[in-house]
Amino acid sequence: MQEHYLQRLVEETASYNTLVGSFFPATLWSRLPHVVQTWARNYIVSQVTYFLICSLWCFYFYHWKHDVHLSKEAIPSRKSIMSQIHVSMKAMPWVSIVPTISEYFIEKGYTKCYFSISEVGPIAYITHTIIHIILVEFWIYWTHRALHDVKPLYKHFHFVHHRFNTKTSLSPFAGAASHPVEAVLDALPYTILIFVVPMHFKTELVLLSLNGIWTFITHGCLDTKMWPFLTADYHTMHHIVHRYNYGNYTILMDWLFGTLRHPYSTLDEAKSK
Repeated sequence: MQEHYLQRLVEETASYNTLVGSFFPATLWSRLPHVVQTWARNYIVSQVTYFLICSLWCFYFYHWKHDVHLSKEAIPSRKSIMSQIHVSMKAMPWVSIVPTISEYFIEKGYTKCYFSISEVGPIAYITHTIIHIILVEFWIYWTHRALHDVKPLYKHFHFVHHRFNTKTSLSPFAGAASHPVEAVLDALPYTILIFVVPMHFKTELVLLSLNGIWTFITHGCLDTKMWPFLTADYHTMHHIVHRYNYGNYTILMDWLFGTLRHPYSTLDEAKSK
């Protein structure tokens, strides 16, 4: 029974791999071990998502609606965007290892992931998802804050991302522009938590993908103010003053631990505190 259940998970991930593999010669793709196919699929999907979403975002806000949402002075140069892409390309092969490891352990039955929502019921499913999101928020908040407060960590790892520290040097492409160690650290809770919190398999994949997309969006420097989300305007302030607003999706952790600064506060006020 357990073997049959796990086989369903393997078949599910294999179907994703086959979908991506259909773009490659069948003789080449079929020779790759399942785990290598999984890594390649995660890497390729990350690349496609990164370039598609960031490019569409830049086209819409920098060219089509360039005079509506951002001033001409706030639009980053092509050189800055190319620098962000260069840094991102170094991190993506490494960060793609994290979901690959997650799927390996899920397929082996070592985690608390389940295949169907009907196995636990809708109430338990919603509860698991909320707990998972809150714990990810907690992890990202404290690892991000540590990367600032512990000077060697900032110098050797986080500074790679904070090279982009003005509105004219930030764009969605900067969202993935991190040191490989930091990029892996940001994705790691999605692997660790599935050993602790029961989680629906497909929802886990969706949440990990949404986390990446959200990271792109929050580096876009738009003044959105969508309470209680930690939107781009909050994160732009973080990049400029190098502290405050360490959270991920929401303002919850920054509010709880006293590091929240609202974007409508002036930058001079933030720097003086």
